[in-house]
Amino acid sequence: MSRAEDAVVVKNIYYMMAYAFRAIDIADFKRLEVESFGNVLDLLAAILAAGLDAQRRRGFEREYQLREEDLMRVRGRIGMTETMRLRMRQRRELHCVFDERTEDTYKNRVLRTTALYLLRAPEVDTSRKRDLKRSLGLMQDVCLLDPQRIAWGSMRYHRNNRSYQFLMSVCYLVLHELLLRDEEGNARLADVLNGEALHRLYEKFILEYFRKHWNWLDPAAREIDRGIGDTEPDFLPRMLTDVTLTNGGKRLIIDAKCYGTILGTHFDKEILSPGNVNQIFSYVMHAAASFGGEVSGMLLYAKTEGAELESESWSELGHAYHVRTLDLNQDCAGIAAQLDAVAGLLG
Repeated sequence: MSRAEDAVVVKNIYYMMAYAFRAIDIADFKRLEVESFGNVLDLLAAILAAGLDAQRRRGFEREYQLREEDLMRVRGRIGMTETMRLRMRQRRELHCVFDERTEDTYKNRVLRTTALYLLRAPEVDTSRKRDLKRSLGLMQDVCLLDPQRIAWGSMRYHRNNRSYQFLMSVCYLVLHELLLRDEEGNARLADVLNGEALHRLYEKFILEYFRKHWNWLDPAAREIDRGIGDTEPDFLPRMLTDVTLTNGGKRLIIDAKCYGTILGTHFDKEILSPGNVNQIFSYVMHAAASFGGEVSGMLLYAKTEGAELESESWSELGHAYHVRTLDLNQDCAGIAAQLDAVAGLLG
């Protein structure tokens, strides 16, 4: 995959993240659509700069933190033991313990640490560094972290700080998983069409896209009842769909795939993965048993380099099945059009 193709794929990673986390207004990043980027790190710097600017306008997260300070006036409560020690040294201050609302939160520390890392990176364009510095100028009181010791799993999100989930994911891409160094020390992108993290992102992106633009189809990651009842053995895996769309008496079950090759070879014949086909077949047949209408299934693959399969359909045991590829190597409008066509199958 060429550098230019890498950049397009990564552009669409931030597009997918914005939907998956439902945290950032896509308009905040519209200007990135028309910009060119020399490398992955330069692109991620532009994304973080735009995100920081958007967060600056919203207001950076603040939290109350316990502070202790020697003051001339009472603030909070007085620490008697420490105040007596000050008196013994003939000092007139009071040792005060109080809560202070500050922007020096853990998430803001991650933001500043990542932004400073990008400022030192030679791959990042000067204009991007200038944008980062503008936002960093308002974060002077925020401490830095050791990038190797960031507790990514400890951060919690709620309605008031949901936009940080997107920003933390960008920071994670910069500092951790997708960025590697080659033998010359240059930043490069790992094979982004592999990896469990990207597969989960792809699944959630598709679900949240339909939730935002096709909410009347009741998009959901539904669990299918096997119909066994109380005698179901514990060792049977859950039948949890990636996306289920319902329009009256029609239901479409989508199984999203963002790894591996689409067509394999068996006795010199190109075939779909039997495991994937069997999975969607099982989902449809079990779902049909409890749904009073028409149930169909789809394997929705992320298009891989060299893949010729675009769209195919067939009928089996009274149910329609589809296999389609979603081309992430195009602009966002093209991706949206392909997903809209999928929803259009429910008429």
